[in-house]
Amino acid sequence: MSSLLLLGVSMTLPWVACLALRPSWAAEAPVPAAGRDRRLGRFRRNALWVGTAGVVGSAVAGALLVDPVLATEWPTAGSWFFASLCAATAWVSLALGTRTPEDATAMPALQMIGRTVQIAFVPIVATALSLIAEAGMDALLSGAPMAQALCAALLSLAAVLVVSPSLAMILGIWRVLPGRFDAKGVSWRLVHLPVPSPFFVHAAALPWLRVILVSDGLLNHAPVEHWRALVDYESSGALCSPMERAMRWALAIPLSISAFVVAFAVGAAGPRELVAASVLAVFFTSVTSWLANRVPASRLALGGDGPSMRDLAQSLRSLPPPHRQALPRTSRSPLSSILYDRLFALGHDPGPRPQA
Repeated sequence: MSSLLLLGVSMTLPWVACLALRPSWAAEAPVPAAGRDRRLGRFRRNALWVGTAGVVGSAVAGALLVDPVLATEWPTAGSWFFASLCAATAWVSLALGTRTPEDATAMPALQMIGRTVQIAFVPIVATALSLIAEAGMDALLSGAPMAQALCAALLSLAAVLVVSPSLAMILGIWRVLPGRFDAKGVSWRLVHLPVPSPFFVHAAALPWLRVILVSDGLLNHAPVEHWRALVDYESSGALCSPMERAMRWALAIPLSISAFVVAFAVGAAGPRELVAASVLAVFFTSVTSWLANRVPASRLALGGDGPSMRDLAQSLRSLPPPHRQALPRTSRSPLSSILYDRLFALGHDPGPRPQA
């Protein structure tokens, strides 16, 4: 009964949270398009924070409260399965809760659900592979607990950063686009990121795989020659100096390894605790790798190795108005004040001027 109740909570809680946040942008009185876009952006940012906590919390609760029927013969596998089911359910509920009328017109609900499952594939598989790594090292290095923990943590780190996204591309869950993209003498693969939103504008580089993920907002709402300028902008920023890259990852990798070592230590209490702790370690590793891979807006390459400022302004103008301020590899402040002034001088109005 507790398992069914948890599944119901995972299904309804993100939806209810989105309904509670929705009045922040869906005002009853008519508002200008720019004001509505700002409220919509604020709503989606808040929903992202709440939804992330809800998805991770649902996975952890699912691992701990799995039904005994699922966890009798294969306790670890049963706990992982129910944790994945709860997380995917919460993720689908979040995607449906953040839908706008424009989203509903452009993408059917069933397709949005399928996209959400495609995105969830990578962390779900990464968690499974980390559990397999822990079990394998436990069998092979049972007499050396420290070596066992370190080897399992390294394999788990590889599962999160390399193996699970590579499997998504090999299996066609993340579609590899035809052709390659060359920047600074490096050949990149372009991969479609199946986000559950038809207007989401994003390009994200995975330098260790030489892959750039491109969303529907760029593929479907901007001419190829324009969104390729944004991809050029992204790939140029991704190739930072070896020293800077080493310093970033020298902090991220030990932290991630420590998270998995702690997770496996906590998991000694039982299979359910192991799965719950592994879920948190996978989430922590994803966050640290994103931070290590992120480049501040003021540091991104423009001109020279990257696209020209005029090309970038033209690319942003080709996007739908709600997304013209979107730039890759940035978070809440897509534009630095200097970049804003240079774009504005070229005739592109990115919206309110950011603080210096």
